[in-house]
Amino acid sequence: MNPTHDLLGRALTPTEQHVLSIYAELKLLAGAKDTSPCVQANAKAALAAMWQIVNDLGLLYETLDDVGV
Repeated sequence: MNPTHDLLGRALTPTEQHVLSIYAELKLLAGAKDTSPCVQANAKAALAAMWQIVNDLGLLYETLDDVGV
């Protein structure tokens, strides 16, 4: 995932790009099968919080069901 524009077509700021980078990393961590249950559970909790930021800023259209959370 490396979008350059938000859902309205505006160029992403460096902060918005950073938010998407963190969101992508948390999706990978939450879906990793080689981690302990506590890592997966807490990564999913963090992912839910990051999803709120991504959604509120209109950076991506995605539901947490789409990523298995």
